[in-house]
Amino acid sequence: MKIKRLDDSVVSKIAAGEVVTGVHSVVKELIENALDAGARKIVVELLNGGKSEVKVRDDGEGMDEEDLKVCFLPHTTSKISSFSDLSSLSSFGFRGEALHSISSVSKMKVISRTVSSPIGHEIEVVAGNMVYSRPVHADVGTTVIVRDLFFNIPARRKFLKSAAIESRMATEMFEKFCLSKLNVHFVLVREQQLRYDLPPSDLLERIKAIFPDIPAQNLRAFESEHKNMKLKGCLSLSPVQSRGMIVCFVNDRFVTNQLLTNAVYAAFSDVLEKGKHPFVVLNLSISPKEIDVNVHPQKLEIRFINEEDVFRFVRDSLKGFLSRPIVKQVHVHEKVRVAEPVEFYRSAPRVERTEQTEEKLLEEEPFRIVGVARRRYVLFERKEDLLILDFHAAHERIIFEQIMNSLSERKGKTLLVEMRIRMKESDSATLASSQVLRDLGFELEANGQELVVKQIPEWMELSEVEEFLRDSIDELKLIDLQGLKETIKKILADHACKRSVRTRDRLSEAEMIELVKRIVNEGHSTCPHGRPLMFSMSFKELDRFFGRD
Repeated sequence: MKIKRLDDSVVSKIAAGEVVTGVHSVVKELIENALDAGARKIVVELLNGGKSEVKVRDDGEGMDEEDLKVCFLPHTTSKISSFSDLSSLSSFGFRGEALHSISSVSKMKVISRTVSSPIGHEIEVVAGNMVYSRPVHADVGTTVIVRDLFFNIPARRKFLKSAAIESRMATEMFEKFCLSKLNVHFVLVREQQLRYDLPPSDLLERIKAIFPDIPAQNLRAFESEHKNMKLKGCLSLSPVQSRGMIVCFVNDRFVTNQLLTNAVYAAFSDVLEKGKHPFVVLNLSISPKEIDVNVHPQKLEIRFINEEDVFRFVRDSLKGFLSRPIVKQVHVHEKVRVAEPVEFYRSAPRVERTEQTEEKLLEEEPFRIVGVARRRYVLFERKEDLLILDFHAAHERIIFEQIMNSLSERKGKTLLVEMRIRMKESDSATLASSQVLRDLGFELEANGQELVVKQIPEWMELSEVEEFLRDSIDELKLIDLQGLKETIKKILADHACKRSVRTRDRLSEAEMIELVKRIVNEGHSTCPHGRPLMFSMSFKELDRFFGRD
């Protein structure tokens, strides 16, 4: 099918929206175009994180001079000709917007040649306007060079992230294609350094290359089929600590779909421990008539017509696979956490009380421990009221305050032997470059797919380091959205939660009294996550309820 402009009646029905939001979306659109052109090798190059230049080169079918001169115009595509074609769509692109959107906000050059042509052709488009068109010597395929993204829209350019973050986001998008198109040779070059060179292989080999921190012996391939649906992929028999390790494809298209994520968690519900998450790469094949891909500007979200059927199929397929070969090991000699003493740290500054009701609730006066309800709440009475304290949340707040008070000192412990942690290269770079972690007292260095830990905060135990760093990755990626202080608070709040006593822990009366005293004296009313610590009911209210007033 030749490239042609879509009819206005079709354009009006296609929800285009904002296609280009950053370097990662440019990389996504150009790789999709290359795949739709039948490429068997795709090379992506980034300079300055892609902010200065993104180059995507492929060996696909290429474009002739006629197609090349119209490829950047709005709503020109070879993928569909009518709206009804969406019901049988097999390509990544279909709106005819990618090159137009990219060329409108950059300085773009396209070089292409078809197998039937002895020479290639080159065009340059700046801010949506073609500057020149000329014949050139070129290999079969297409090369797109995008320079100075958003150069003509300063308001948009300032919202681009740092080069490191844009590079990381573009790398993660590149990795998604590597996990779905296994028959394609993918190459990534960043700042003139080779980062990935992945020839055609199976999914297991791709996962080993992209996720070096997932033990290879725990990886298993799976495959299932039901009616018009097929499911295949790979999972780890051992859950992982990091969130966001569920990678979903539908008909080879990477999607973010809550239904599929929920189905995976439902399948793993019997084997997940607290704080652990599934690692799953899955590819669902389903008739294009059963999905709607036209619901998101960047085509990252889809809708299923029969959501319940899809949910049950994915959940039951994975659950059945997990239950067959896996026998959950029970370690007889595993140490069980019992009544550990509640550790308290140096006092935090007294919190200024702004609510009169809180001041009345927390003002210091004699109290008596009544007991513990549901191994979770400490009940104590004072002269005029009965109070209920969530002891896990209370201990969490105390630990949080102790860590926060130590931040101004920025003290760290230098490790005699450096710790080395295997992880994705992009995650290693994120952690090593983080100002947040430096402020906390870490000294880290990224070495490819290995993070080198040289110094840790004074308040942290060596056994906590790896879990803390892995758990911090997701929050650090959001620092541009939520700010430095909020990121630090969330990371430390999660860490305090893991350090604190649990519902299953038994506290002595002395420990309960000490816990109540600390919370009352320091004036805290919520845990670091904002949940209330105490509930109060006056004896007058109780007497009124029982008709004793």
